[in-house]
Amino acid sequence: MDFLNRNRSLWAMVAVAPVLAVASTAAQAQTWKINLRDADLTAFINEVADITGKNFAVDPRVRGNVTVISNKALNKAEVYDLFLGVLNVNGVVAVPAGNTIRLVPDNNVKNSGVPFDASRNARGDQVVTRVIWLENTNPSDLIPALRPLMPQFAHLAAVQGTNALIVSDRANNIAQLETIIRNLDGTGQNDIEAISLQSSQAEELIVLLDSMSSTGGAKDISGSRVRIIADARTNRILIKGDPSTRKRIRQMIEMLDVPSADRLGGLKVFKLKYASAKNLAEILQGLVSGQAVNSTSNSNSSSSNSSASNSLINNTSSNTSSNGSVSTPAINLNSGSNQNQQDITSFNSNGVSIIADGAQNALVVKADPQLMREIESAIQQLDVRRQQILIEAAIVEVEGNDVDQLGVQWALGDISSGIGVINFDKAGVGLSQLASGFLGNVATGAGLIGAGASLALGEYKEGANGSRKLYGALIQALKTNTKSNLLSTPSIVTMDNEEAYIVVGENVPFQTGSVTTTGGTANPYTSIERKDVGVTLKVIPQIGEGGTVRLAVEQEVSSVKPDSGEAKDLVTTKRAIKTSILAENGQTIVLGGLISDDTKLTRQGVPGLSSIPGLGRLFRADAKNNVKRNLLVFIHPTIVGDTADIRRLSQQRYDRLYSLQLALDGDGTFKKLPDNVDDIFQQRLPVSSTPQPVKPIVVPSTPQAVEPQVQRYTAPTAQSKPVGRVIERPNVIVTQDPVVKSTRVLPKPVIYNQVATTNTNNAQVVVETPVAIEPKQDVQRTQNTVTTTTLRPSR
Repeated sequence: MDFLNRNRSLWAMVAVAPVLAVASTAAQAQTWKINLRDADLTAFINEVADITGKNFAVDPRVRGNVTVISNKALNKAEVYDLFLGVLNVNGVVAVPAGNTIRLVPDNNVKNSGVPFDASRNARGDQVVTRVIWLENTNPSDLIPALRPLMPQFAHLAAVQGTNALIVSDRANNIAQLETIIRNLDGTGQNDIEAISLQSSQAEELIVLLDSMSSTGGAKDISGSRVRIIADARTNRILIKGDPSTRKRIRQMIEMLDVPSADRLGGLKVFKLKYASAKNLAEILQGLVSGQAVNSTSNSNSSSSNSSASNSLINNTSSNTSSNGSVSTPAINLNSGSNQNQQDITSFNSNGVSIIADGAQNALVVKADPQLMREIESAIQQLDVRRQQILIEAAIVEVEGNDVDQLGVQWALGDISSGIGVINFDKAGVGLSQLASGFLGNVATGAGLIGAGASLALGEYKEGANGSRKLYGALIQALKTNTKSNLLSTPSIVTMDNEEAYIVVGENVPFQTGSVTTTGGTANPYTSIERKDVGVTLKVIPQIGEGGTVRLAVEQEVSSVKPDSGEAKDLVTTKRAIKTSILAENGQTIVLGGLISDDTKLTRQGVPGLSSIPGLGRLFRADAKNNVKRNLLVFIHPTIVGDTADIRRLSQQRYDRLYSLQLALDGDGTFKKLPDNVDDIFQQRLPVSSTPQPVKPIVVPSTPQAVEPQVQRYTAPTAQSKPVGRVIERPNVIVTQDPVVKSTRVLPKPVIYNQVATTNTNNAQVVVETPVAIEPKQDVQRTQNTVTTTTLRPSR
């Protein structure tokens, strides 16, 4: 009965859609055989919904007829796969959305939220989105090749940052694309292989491989199936690719890795650009011999200036050294002078010969090819331009000294019996010295009174027999206030890791010993030692990473003390700092300092009497000395990078000097410096050895001072008789030496007095009378190679 009902429903369906024929086997098998001819698509969707139990949301634009021919019974899953294939043929896409499957036209699938197939379980014509990761290929390079293989509604995009592709398409299409992508990307076949080079440089060889490789590039080029990278540190070639490609590249490397023609002899000359040849030779000596740079044991290191022969290295036969290596034939370099020999240093060890030519700053190296490559690599890394650094120091010292003195002294006596005094020497001049001076000479005694307020009370008498008597008191009060402010700013430019030293001061002699003879003739002998006294700065900078500067600083400020006290020789004051610091580029840092406050109170008095309240002031002297001193030392490093920084720095320092000259030249008597520092070393004005023509200058009858002018002569305007004076310009000879500029004036200037007179024929005649004069002031100005002499008329 069920069988009849089922057949009846199918025949009813055929009545609705005559072209649709659905056949089914027994109910327990749950299979369907579908054959349709020009059936309505909507009716087919309804039938599939009944068979699969799925919910479909059909877009109104989904319409049409379908034809399906099936000779095989299908289960539910196979019916649904067939359904998706029919939709694909009709341009319809099934997009799952929760419990509902939306059926939309394929040209609108991008706006329908295609699901992401993270588990990669989707199959057939189901539209999903997947991410395909690449290992060796740039994803953008694959898009032009893959896009024509995809339907119009499908989506393909490259993600550059993650080296991946995003694909939205039917699952079976995506599977086919993945197969193509894996073949292009070479995933799963790319092993890494490292090939060590014997006679070639990795960076040079990879350039040849780049031009020879049939893959279009041997370096790290996106899109190629092989990746080749040069490892300069270990001199190896790294290859990543499939085995066949790696084999082909390996064969190329074996053919190219042979000693070059210029290295077969093992001799090469290196012209150094920045490094010192002798210093670099010492470093290479340690590299070759495996010893410290300053070690000389077990090596044939020698200097040519210690050799008596003319040849630096004697020609030898093929000798075997102690370590079993064969020594290379030596080179015979005959020197024409001892000076050239002193500029050449040679080293020979382990079959390697290194000669440093200081005159040409070059290295001559003879070694086997493998060691030559290491030496060449070391030279290239060491022969680099070193940075320079400007070191500026500031020594700031502020000192104040306050002195208060007050004392009362007494004296009584005469020149025959002596003088009794109450004498104090801490409050000014001693009264005993003053009294002795008065008794000997009144004028002399008055001259002994020192600075300050002095009040002398008493009486001085001179008897008939020439005796001199005095009695009295001396009251002295003195207040001294001394202030000093010292600012010294030494600066110096030096290279990185090079010691710099600057001293601004005097070279003062100090006595270190003396010898005298005891014979009849005196022959004293005194030994002295000269020492620098002034401002001294010694620094060794070291530039670190990120502009950090390490400074080893020794700074000293010394001076000769005016009052040496009881010392028999000179006494100097010294303030020195020695330290190591870290500072940033352009940072000002304080090195250290001293802050002192010294107070000294001195009292001299008569015992007992000086302690009497009130009255004791007449029998004592008080002196108070207060000294305050503040000293700070600062340092400011600045890294000077390139030539532009050096030029800017030089001009800035010159501008300070130029501004100082303008401030000092109030009356305009100084010849102005050029605006640019480079103009000092350039000859900007022409120089001619031919004397310039005489230019007459008119002066008034009353001589007046003429202000000196540069490179010309001027005078007041003409008046009545005398007509004027003619000044002849002296001849000047200037040497053309750019370093030494000497001038020599040949004749002295001669002045002619011109006086207008009238002769007997009433004709006016000008009479010239030569007058030899000595100019009161000769001012010579020398700028580059031009000398100008300015004269003032005599009075």
